[in-house]
Amino acid sequence: MIKTAASVLTAVVLLSACTYADQRFVSDQSPAEMRANSMAVQDAERAERAERRRERREEMMNEADAINRAYGNRKVYILH
Repeated sequence: MIKTAASVLTAVVLLSACTYADQRFVSDQSPAEMRANSMAVQDAERAERAERRRERREEMMNEADAINRAYGNRKVYILH
């Protein structure tokens, strides 16, 4: 009973994938609008990556400052 139900479910999933495979995406935007949207997204992502890099650098500097305050002039080697 369970094998039959599983095989029927598998067949339904495979057949539904076949019915949607021939559909095409048709955009109502012009190529210029699509390019402008793409550039806006790329600029936003670039700004977000730069912000993450700045935050990570600030975290690293804070860690280094805390280590310097804690250990003074002693040499400390941190292995990651």
